[in-house]
Amino acid sequence: MSRTRSSILLLLFLSAASCSYSFILDGKTSGQKFLLEPSANATSLIQGGMVLDANLERVLSSMGMLASEISPYTLHSTLASYTNQAITSTSLSTSDRYRLLITVTVRITNSEGKEIWRMSFTDTGTYAEGGQAENALEEASRRVSEQIGRALASLTL
Repeated sequence: MSRTRSSILLLLFLSAASCSYSFILDGKTSGQKFLLEPSANATSLIQGGMVLDANLERVLSSMGMLASEISPYTLHSTLASYTNQAITSTSLSTSDRYRLLITVTVRITNSEGKEIWRMSFTDTGTYAEGGQAENALEEASRRVSEQIGRALASLTL
C-alpha cells in the first residue's frame, strides 16, 4: 500500500475515533412526558438556572418528552455545584484554557409530590484564559441536558 493511501486511511480512522457525538432519540420515548419546574441554582454562576432551563427545555421537547400542561411527572433540577480546572497548553504561543465542571441533581416527583427518581449528572465546558466560568456554562449545560434526556428516555416509571 502506498504512503498516500496509508496516510489517508490513518487520518480517516483518527478523525472517526476523535469525533464526539451523542444520540438523541427522535421522540421515541416510553410515553412519559414531564412538566419542567424552573431550575434552582445553588451556585454563584450568574444565570446558571436559566441557561440550564433553556437547554433542558430544548432537549426534552426535541425528544417529545416535554408536557405542555398536565403530566403525572414533574422534573426538578438543581445546579448543585461547579469547579474550574486549568487545562494547560504545551505551547507558549497559545493561551491556557479552563474547564468548567458542573453537577446537576435531577429528581422526578409524581402528582402527589412524592419523589420517585433521583440522579446526578456531571459534564464540562471550556473557556479561554481571561474569561469567566459563565462563558462555558452554555456548553456544559447542553451536555448535561443531553445526558438527562437520554436517562429519561430509558427510564420506566
